[in-house]
Amino acid sequence: MKRPSGFDQGPERPDPSAPGTEPDQEATPTTGAAPAESTAGARLIGRLRSRTAREAVAESGGTEQAPEHATPDPQISATSSDIAPTVDLSAVREARGAEDPTREPATDLVLPSEQAASGSALTRWRAAREADPVRAAERRVREAGKQRKARIRRERQRFTLAARRRRRAWWIVLSAVGTLVLFVAVGAFTPLMAVRDVQVVGAVNVDEAAVAEALSRFDGVPLALVDDAEVHRALEPFPVIQRYAVERTPPHTMTVRIEERVPVISLPVEGGIGQYDAAGVLLGVQEAAPAGVPLGTNAVADLSSGAFRSAARALRDMPAELRAVIASVSATSAQDVTFVLTDGIEVLWGDAEQTKRKAMVLSAMLGSLGDHPVEHVDVSSSEAPVFR
Repeated sequence: MKRPSGFDQGPERPDPSAPGTEPDQEATPTTGAAPAESTAGARLIGRLRSRTAREAVAESGGTEQAPEHATPDPQISATSSDIAPTVDLSAVREARGAEDPTREPATDLVLPSEQAASGSALTRWRAAREADPVRAAERRVREAGKQRKARIRRERQRFTLAARRRRRAWWIVLSAVGTLVLFVAVGAFTPLMAVRDVQVVGAVNVDEAAVAEALSRFDGVPLALVDDAEVHRALEPFPVIQRYAVERTPPHTMTVRIEERVPVISLPVEGGIGQYDAAGVLLGVQEAAPAGVPLGTNAVADLSSGAFRSAARALRDMPAELRAVIASVSATSAQDVTFVLTDGIEVLWGDAEQTKRKAMVLSAMLGSLGDHPVEHVDVSSSEAPVFR
């Protein structure tokens, strides 16, 4: 058989003398064989020659001419056209050769182990931790435990909401009571809220400075411990004061509001003319009866009589403007109180009932009479006043 040009001059068949090699019975078909057997032999020969040429080119690094550039044999081309394309396995052989200690590893290959070694220690630790199934399972178990605890905590909070609200309400009440007790204790038993400023309000005829001096005994006393009985004893020397009220203003102020007695009747006393209020309390002594405090005569001079009480009550309840024009008052009983005005007009007042209405009627009559001479006015019956 003629050798196609372009192939290596190496042996076409395996060496029969090599061990484990048997002569290719199909390579040289015998004379008289069937045409089918000749075609199969030609295909096998073409396949072997093509594989041998590719291996030779791969080992020589491509210095020799590739088989596809050689002049092909028409018979071989015809017989090998239906052969499947071959796959270059040189990279696989080199990788396998790297595992063989007798051969040198390829310099252009980088194994995954070398890539991991080239990284940092933290990267290797993370990679190992993520790749470890045991650690991943432990991590999942921990997360599941945390979620279970969170669910239990939420359920416990939901079922104990009412109890927690009741406890919160009790804590609020106890805190308020404790704060109140603490405030009272601090105000009552410590000097933090002691009296340092005393104020007197409502003094007209009484000396305000004298009243403040009498109340100075409470300086330094806690506001809560100021006794009203002690205040009463401090104000007893001032008969003009009819009633009083004590106001405690934290932190240090005590205010005393007083209401003075009103002198309504003047009576002769030893040393001058004494002024008495409606209760018969002597408020002061002067040389003459002051304006607006008429002089009492007859039964009115007896402080224990009904005439005095009726006259004093009528003078107390009438307006101050009308009382200012009365010069004297007299009576023989509680029903015939008589006033004498400063212009000499005599007014029969009667008893102390309907004092305000009688005062309005008398003021209206005096205003309407004008300069008309009048000596006597009777308002004892406010519905039918009489004058002459």
